[in-house]
Amino acid sequence: MLEKIFKRQIYYIASIVFIVLGLGYFAACLSQPFIGLVLKDNEGQWLVVTSDPYGKAYQSGIRVGDEILKIDGEDASRYRFVQKWREAEGASTIEFRSLGELTAQTVIITPQSVLLTVFREIPLLVLGFIFWFIGFMTWYKRPFLEQAHTLFWMNWLIGLALVLAYASSRSLLLAKELESITFSLIPVFLIGFISVFPVYNQNKINKFSHKIAIIIFLVILSLISLQFVGIVYFASLLRRLMLSNMIIGILATLWNLGLLMKLPKNQPGKNEAGIILLGMGIGFLPFVLLSALPIIFNLEQLIYPQVSSLFISAIPISVYYVILNKYLPDSRRLYATTLSYIGAAIILSLIVFLALFFLKILPAIRLEHYTALLLFTLLFILCFYFIRIGISRLWERSSFLKEKKGFKQGIASLNEDLASLFAEDRILDELVKNLGIDGIFIIVENAQIGCLKKVAGRFKENPKELETLEKFFYQNQRPDLEAKMMPDDCPAGIYIPFISHDAACGIFFGRRSSRIKFEQSELPFFTLLAGQLEHQILMSQVIGKLTKEIHFLTKSSGRSYRRKTELQGITNALFRKVEQERKHLTDEICAGPLQWSMDLSRWLKYLKKECPADDKTLKVIAYLQERAEDLNYELNCIANDWGPPILTHLGLVPAVQWLCREIMTEELSLISLEISRLDQQSRFKEDVEVTAYRFLQEGIMNSVRHSGSNMQTVRMTLNETWLELTVSDSGRGFDTGQIENWLLTGTHFGLVEMKERIEGLGGELQIISGINRGTTLKALIPVFS
Repeated sequence: MLEKIFKRQIYYIASIVFIVLGLGYFAACLSQPFIGLVLKDNEGQWLVVTSDPYGKAYQSGIRVGDEILKIDGEDASRYRFVQKWREAEGASTIEFRSLGELTAQTVIITPQSVLLTVFREIPLLVLGFIFWFIGFMTWYKRPFLEQAHTLFWMNWLIGLALVLAYASSRSLLLAKELESITFSLIPVFLIGFISVFPVYNQNKINKFSHKIAIIIFLVILSLISLQFVGIVYFASLLRRLMLSNMIIGILATLWNLGLLMKLPKNQPGKNEAGIILLGMGIGFLPFVLLSALPIIFNLEQLIYPQVSSLFISAIPISVYYVILNKYLPDSRRLYATTLSYIGAAIILSLIVFLALFFLKILPAIRLEHYTALLLFTLLFILCFYFIRIGISRLWERSSFLKEKKGFKQGIASLNEDLASLFAEDRILDELVKNLGIDGIFIIVENAQIGCLKKVAGRFKENPKELETLEKFFYQNQRPDLEAKMMPDDCPAGIYIPFISHDAACGIFFGRRSSRIKFEQSELPFFTLLAGQLEHQILMSQVIGKLTKEIHFLTKSSGRSYRRKTELQGITNALFRKVEQERKHLTDEICAGPLQWSMDLSRWLKYLKKECPADDKTLKVIAYLQERAEDLNYELNCIANDWGPPILTHLGLVPAVQWLCREIMTEELSLISLEISRLDQQSRFKEDVEVTAYRFLQEGIMNSVRHSGSNMQTVRMTLNETWLELTVSDSGRGFDTGQIENWLLTGTHFGLVEMKERIEGLGGELQIISGINRGTTLKALIPVFS
C-alpha cells in the first residue's frame, strides 16, 4: 500500500531509516559493553548456560554452570533484562558463585576501549550496509522489475537484522524486538523472491512454505508484543522459532532453485538459478550448520556466530549480479571452481592443523579450532584469487605482451590448412546445437564470389539483427583486428574478422543458451573454428562450380560412352564375323582343296609304285608328288593360321602347346611355356579362347620376327575370374610412346587388333617395353563375366 502511495519515495525513506538505525545503534554500542551471559532459572537459582568468550563476563571469570546471585546490587531474578530476555546486559556489577565453591565473587564491568569495539563490531555493520546498498542499487538500476523491488525489501530486512545484532546482544532499546521482527520476516520475503525470480514459479511447495513462514512470523510477532508489555517471557522459544522459520525459508528456497535446475538449457532461468543456488549455498549453509542448528538443539556452537554470518555476503552479491547482468558466467564452471577451492582449502587447512598440533602449538585436536582454520584458509584462498586476477589483468594490459599478435597470425595460418568437405547449411545448424549458441552469421566477400552470407539459428528470423551485424562488419574491416567479445547489447557474443584467400571474412557467434557468457579463454577455439568455417565455405563454392562442370562432363561422357559401346558392339560383331569367315574358309579348305591335294598325293604314290613306266615318266610323277606335298603343307598352314581345329576340339591349353611346338619347329627360337591353375580340360567361351590364342600367336610371332631375341617366355595363369596371358623377351624393345601413333596410322595392325579384341571382352592389354630393355605383352581377359 505504501509503495503505491509513495512510489519511489518509499525506497528512499526506507534507506534513510536503515542508515539512521544502523549508525545510531552502532554509536550506542560503543559506550555499552557486551557481557555475553545467558541465564536459566533452576528452582530459584539463576545458572549460566552461555558465557560468550568475547563477553566481559567470561573475561572476568564467569563460566557456564556458575550461579548469578546479584546484578547491580539487586537479586538476579529482579533484574529487568534477566526477567525479559534471560540476559545480564547493561549491568555494572555482577555477584556470582563459581561451580563447587561456597564463597561469592563480585566483578565490575568496565567499558571496553572504543577502538577495540569498532574493530570487533565493524564487520557485521559493513555486511549489513552491503546488503542494503546492493538491494538499493538493484532497485535503482532496474526499477521496472518486480524482482528488484522484492530484493530491495529482502536485503533491507537482512541488512537491518545484521546491523541490529550487536545492539540486540546488548539489549539496547527496542533492538531485540526490531531484530526479532526483521529476522522472522526474512523467510517470507526470501520465499516470495524465489517465487518470482529467476522464473515465475508459484508451485505448491512455495505457497505452502510461504504460508508457514507467515504463520510463524505472526506467532513471533505476538510473542514479542506480549513480552514487550511484560505478560510472557519466552526468550529461548523466540530465538528457536526465529531460527526455525529461517531454516524453513532456506530449505524452501534451495528446493525451488533445485527444481529450476531441471529447466531446458536454452532457458535463461536455468543458469540464473544455478548461480543463485551456489550463492545461497555458500551464504546460508555455514550459518545453519555452525550457528542456527546448535542454538535450536541447545548445542555448543562450533565457531563465533558473527564469523559464520560473514558468508551470507555471497547471497546479495550473487542475486545482484544475476539481476543486473544480461549474460552470466556458466554456473557449471562456477561450481567446479568453487568445489576445487573448497577441496584445496580442506586439504591445506588439515595439513596446517596437524602440523600445529604436532608442533604442540595447539594443545588438543578440537573441531572448533579446525573450523576456524578452515574458514581462515578459505578467506586466504579467496583473497589470493582476486589478487592474482588483478595482477593478471594489469600484466595483460602492459606493453610487454604485445607479441601475442604473432600467436593470432599462427592460428590464422593454421586455419587455412584445415579442410574437410561438408554441407555448410547442415553443419552450421549442428554447430549451433552442439555449442549451445543461438546462431551463427558468416559474411565472406571478395571479387570472385561477390558477397556471400550464411546464417543459422536465431539470426534466420531476425533480419534487423542481421542488418546490425552486417553494418558492424563493414565498419570494422581492418585486417589487423583480432577476435573479441561483443558488448551485451549486441546480438552476437563473439566476432572474429580475418583476411584469407583474398576474401574479407567476418563470423559472428550468437549468444549462449541460459544467458551463459563466453569466456575469454574460449576465443582461440572459436578463432580456430571460424577459420575452418571460412575455408569450408570458400571450398564449397569452388566445389559447386566443379560439380556443375562435372555434371556437364558426365552428360557428355555418357553420350560418348554410349557411342563407344555401340562401336565396340560393331567391332566385336566384325571380329566374330571375321572368325566365322576364317572358320568357314578353313572348313572348306580342309574339306575341299586339302582333301583333293592329299588324294592326289596318294594316287601319285600309287602310280609310282604299281604302274611300270620309263625313267622320264617316273621323274614327272616324282616331281608332281613333291609339288602335291608342298601344296598339302601350305594348305595345312593356312588352315591352322586362320583357325586351328585343335583349338575348337581340344581347347586353349593343347592349342597353345601345339602352337609353341610348331613355331619352334619352323623358327630358330626357344619358347618357355609356363601354365598355372589350368589343365588340358580347361575350357572357356569361344570368344575368350580365340582371343587368347590370337594374342599369344601374335605376341610370339612379333617377338620372333622383330625383337632379335631367340628366347621367348609364355605364361598362362587363371586368377579368380581373370585369365592372365604374358609374352616376354629380352630383345631390343621399342618406345611405348609410339603406341598411340600406331593406333592412328594403322602401323602394327596386329597389336592394334589385339587391343581392340581384348578390350571388347572387357579386358586389358598392357605393353611394357623400352629401348634395349626387352618387351612384355600382358593381357587380362575376364572369363566368368
